[in-house]
Amino acid sequence: MSKRCTTAHTVLDIDRPSRSNLTPPTMRNRQKAEIHLRSLLNESEKSLPALVRRAGDNLGSEQLSVEQISKLLKTQEFLIRRLARIFYPSTENVQHVKTVTIPQAQKLTCILNSTMEVRALVFFLILDEAGDEYVTRAGMTEFYEKYFKGLKTLDGDRIQEVVQGLLQKFHLDQRDRIDFEEFYSIVSKDLILLECLSQFTVHPTWFMNFPSSQPAKQSKFQEIFSNHCCKRENKEQKKNKLSIADMKNNLSRIIMLIIYLLINLGLVIYVICYRTIKVKSNVPIVFARICGMLLNFNCTFIIVLMLKQTILIIRSNKFLRKCIPVDDHIDFHKVVGRIIVVLSILHAIAHVVNVGAYNSHSWVAYLFTTEPNIGWVGGFASLSGLLLCIILSVIVVCSMRWIRRGGHFQVFYWSHLLYLPFYILLIIHATNFWKWIVGPLFIFLLEKFYSIVTRCSSRNGRTYIHSVTIEQSNVISLNIHRPKHFNFQSGDYVSINIPRVALYEFHPFTISSAPEEKDYIRVHIQATGDWTKQVYQRFKEMAEEEARKNQIKIYRADIHPQESLANFQNVEHDQIGDQSNVKSNKREPIFIKGPYSSCARYVFDCKHVVLIGGGIGVTPYASILSSLMAQFRASSIACKHCNCTNYLPTDLSGKRRLQKVDFVWVNRDYKNFEWFLNLLRQFEQEQENYLALNPNEKRFLDLHLYFTEIKHDENIGNAPLELVTKTWKEVAGQDIFTRLQCKTHFGRPQWENLFHSFLSMENTSTVNDVSVFFCGPSSMGETIKNRCRTFRFRYYEEKF
Repeated sequence: MSKRCTTAHTVLDIDRPSRSNLTPPTMRNRQKAEIHLRSLLNESEKSLPALVRRAGDNLGSEQLSVEQISKLLKTQEFLIRRLARIFYPSTENVQHVKTVTIPQAQKLTCILNSTMEVRALVFFLILDEAGDEYVTRAGMTEFYEKYFKGLKTLDGDRIQEVVQGLLQKFHLDQRDRIDFEEFYSIVSKDLILLECLSQFTVHPTWFMNFPSSQPAKQSKFQEIFSNHCCKRENKEQKKNKLSIADMKNNLSRIIMLIIYLLINLGLVIYVICYRTIKVKSNVPIVFARICGMLLNFNCTFIIVLMLKQTILIIRSNKFLRKCIPVDDHIDFHKVVGRIIVVLSILHAIAHVVNVGAYNSHSWVAYLFTTEPNIGWVGGFASLSGLLLCIILSVIVVCSMRWIRRGGHFQVFYWSHLLYLPFYILLIIHATNFWKWIVGPLFIFLLEKFYSIVTRCSSRNGRTYIHSVTIEQSNVISLNIHRPKHFNFQSGDYVSINIPRVALYEFHPFTISSAPEEKDYIRVHIQATGDWTKQVYQRFKEMAEEEARKNQIKIYRADIHPQESLANFQNVEHDQIGDQSNVKSNKREPIFIKGPYSSCARYVFDCKHVVLIGGGIGVTPYASILSSLMAQFRASSIACKHCNCTNYLPTDLSGKRRLQKVDFVWVNRDYKNFEWFLNLLRQFEQEQENYLALNPNEKRFLDLHLYFTEIKHDENIGNAPLELVTKTWKEVAGQDIFTRLQCKTHFGRPQWENLFHSFLSMENTSTVNDVSVFFCGPSSMGETIKNRCRTFRFRYYEEKF
């Protein structure tokens, strides 16, 4: 028998009689742990804890495969094989370990919930793959290389760098191997290692989740009924949660809704009185006229809701935006659009009924000819009504979420331009509609004229692309020369047109640079739709000669991640070329419409803000954080004699209302947004410099990063990761993934606990003025909105 097998039998020989628990005080730590481990392995099933026995009774099979255990514990198979080797000490190759019996699974549960000495020994045996009673430098390196390759979170060079920090912790940077006594001595004296080892455990009922039988499949009717009941239950819960505080926070919305309903109700009463008392119309005509009058108002109001420059003025005034719920204009636009569809259908049905019951003309003559002579323009009312229904149907279908979010934004964009023939036909169709539309239409056309003039002017909107960064995960960053009179605020967005990609298409994107950057504006684009993919491919595949001809710099951060930081830092220092080049065809031209405002403008009017971004939803907050960093830098002064830098506290705290920022970022993989991590690193360093020179000042920015690719489970699967992340933090002073000083959390946030932390002792001065700004998936937004209602935080959501 090999040395490895002999050693393993020596350690874990289950046939050896167990000794008394009263061990001599001079006994070595390994001997103590081995005795305890053998006693657990030799325990009969009847002596196991009742909870563990009942959990095993629920299993339908007599054994579990390594793959099944791996799924149940959400960890990697190779780790389970090494762990299960304590039951098969004579197995030379861990790959031969295929199954674990139910009694063994029950005993394993007891072992991993045993004393710290036993768990330390089990972890030691996992690292000791060779079975020679030592953890070697090569063995620990091999273990973590396999572990990180399974997680797919770090590349090869980074893994080697991180493992070196762990080897240093266990003194394996100076020695080739350590035995268990040295291993346990290091662990027992280090609070961080003890905390990590405490997570090297499993829940007593972990194998109760094993699918012993397939659940009965629900019928289609049962699924629909179940979903309907769930929705009704959620609605009832929301109704019960409605409180006086909610009504106060939504007072402007409630007032606006009441005014809207009263206007519609007033119009209905007016038409009924006029048509029944004065004109003596029949019932279908009265019904048609009611719908027609409501359509006059709603078709006018829906334009008012999309007057972007007017909305910008309202948002810029604190009093007006408190009185008018301007942040809901897109949602209100959608609601009014649905009301228009319903009213149009009812209006058409009423006229059809009237033709069949009271009119001498046939339906064909009434609908498809001008013979009935209805309308104020050549009897064109019937035909124009039919055309209006067709146009409205096209607009509604092309506005569906699955088209807008499915990468076909241009379909939505071009179909919405049918509003031009729609309103022309509506003026022809309805006798008095022009009286309703003349005012809002004049303002709308005035805004359109202003938009055309500004985007064609080299001082406002006609400019060129200076540099492009191809980021990782299909993201591209455009650094655009900022026109002389182009002014914006943090969180604003623009619509851009790149003629060499598509001549007439404009697409909206949030500005990710700070207003303080006078020479450039920056936008980040994720290649998800047809147009965005064309932009991404154009610059990714652009040859060096073509880039030189177009006087554009292209950085390949997808190949060389450091180029993202280089571009981010150097773009501010690049010299601006001759302005005559803006008009030259050699440049890469781009047209900008905007800026247009969003709720993010309110950030600097709050005391304590919580910025929550999901995925690419971090873009609006890049501008805000860049602006705050620029303010930090603007408040710094350099001594002429010693070149030391200091900060003026009055410039930071005296000129603004904002006192605290908590930034929460939920993302699947940190690699997707290396450009944003660069910004966070710079801000973090700027803040640390400021706090070092002003120790009495409070921390202004706190970062909370959550990466959902790795699940948050305190069990044996995450224990090795916790060990290496906390060790690396201690050795290098930064997070293992982001290189930030703040910790990266795994899984989704526990919103309840996180929101409680915003009300902690250090935030008592801002406890009554917390505003949450969210940009990301709507499902996440609903969860956060409900939490804000519970904690009475103000909630703002940016639609994207």
